[in-house]
Amino acid sequence: MKRILTLALSAALVLGASFAVQAQMHGHGMHGQAGADHMAFLTKALNLTADQQAAVTKLHQDLMAKAQPLMQQHHQQMADVKTLLDGVNPDATEIGQKTLAAHATMQQLKALHDDFKTKLTALLTPDQKAKLEQLHQAHGDHAPFGGPGAAPEF
Repeated sequence: MKRILTLALSAALVLGASFAVQAQMHGHGMHGQAGADHMAFLTKALNLTADQQAAVTKLHQDLMAKAQPLMQQHHQQMADVKTLLDGVNPDATEIGQKTLAAHATMQQLKALHDDFKTKLTALLTPDQKAKLEQLHQAHGDHAPFGGPGAAPEF
């Protein structure tokens, strides 16, 4: 009974994390056109100067260089967990260990995101910082660079 309960809990955690990563990797992050649209929005909303735009673009490039391998790693970790869950006799301990590893990878991504946000904020004037905070309050998790408890956006 304990094993079944552990397996069910692991499955719930995996599915929740999987949905968050899928949303992040498919359209809610800062890839391609979505990234360009996001930059255009920030430029207009915060009235970024050309120097600020260049600095933010560089920050984003640096972030993506570090985050992309972690996102791929997390995607593979979640695929491994799904494979285990779909198996004939899933091992709850192995599923739990792989789920914890995937969570640790997400924490690394969150740390990169938080560092990016700190560096971005440092580039802003007090008025721009206030405007960014207003955007966060008005839009919550959908504000630029996420809101409280939001998954990192890349």
